[in-house]
Amino acid sequence: MGAHPGLTGILSALRCPVCAGELGGAGAGAGEVCCAAGHSFDLGRGGYLSLRGGRSRRITGDTSAMVAARAAFLDAGYYAPLTARLGALTAAARADGRAAPMILEIGAGTGHHLAGVLTALEHGALEHGDRGHRARGIAVDVAPPALRRAARAHPRIGAVSFDAAEQWPVADGQVDVLLDVFAPRHPGEMRRVLRPGGLLLVVTPGPAHLAELRGPLGLVGLHPDKDGQLAGRLTEQFSPGPVEQLDVPLTLPVTAAVDLALMGPTGHHRTRDDLCRAAAAAWGSDLESATVPVTASFRLHPFHAGSPGLAGSIRAAW
Repeated sequence: MGAHPGLTGILSALRCPVCAGELGGAGAGAGEVCCAAGHSFDLGRGGYLSLRGGRSRRITGDTSAMVAARAAFLDAGYYAPLTARLGALTAAARADGRAAPMILEIGAGTGHHLAGVLTALEHGALEHGDRGHRARGIAVDVAPPALRRAARAHPRIGAVSFDAAEQWPVADGQVDVLLDVFAPRHPGEMRRVLRPGGLLLVVTPGPAHLAELRGPLGLVGLHPDKDGQLAGRLTEQFSPGPVEQLDVPLTLPVTAAVDLALMGPTGHHRTRDDLCRAAAAAWGSDLESATVPVTASFRLHPFHAGSPGLAGSIRAAW
């Protein structure tokens, strides 16, 4: 495990997906971790841990082209206001001053937002004279290209592959803050892994999100969540807080607009060449110099975990 310091820091929070036993150390092979019962799991060459099995192995997630587009777009800083707000809300949730909080992001992709949150926590701790702060991050995804990037996104991120729709190989009450940015939601598992008093932050698209690109680039899969539907799914497990609206006006090079389209659900249906042709038809053939105004619209929904609730029965069912 010495080659993967981020995984070393989160291993105590993970559990065997077969028997729910604790995981530890390298197994018989140098690229494995295992539980006491002998179930072993591979460390990918990119530094991530695969805890997938059965049906979930057939889920591949985003393609290499989609992940590359996401990395290019996010690294350019266009969604920096969202990352900053997630960091501020996470820092505010740490009022109890836990020295080594665990932050888990489901559907983390490249780990960009999670890395930004960990960095914000570090800076906040240093401003208060706390040099021993050691926040840790678990980046969860199923796409190997994304997991390889997430494993390198921050020294204290451990990247883990498992299917968010199934039971999560994470121990009860180990997570302080859980991030979900346009990702699948499993309310029972979310509540089980969060400690009492922990925070779930769900980000959904606002009604105006990328409205300027929907027609010209044929965006698919953008169905802004209705607040009532989201709250209805989660209020049985959590106490909702006030919803925040965050609108980010952008002037994007058309090439960045293509990346933005490709990194989302549209990337499963259209290639970069398809999107470039559509962009040229809408804004002219000079894609390098042309720009387009775009509104990124986010809804940030905080939910607070109360009593453990169903955690015991879910664990027993495992």
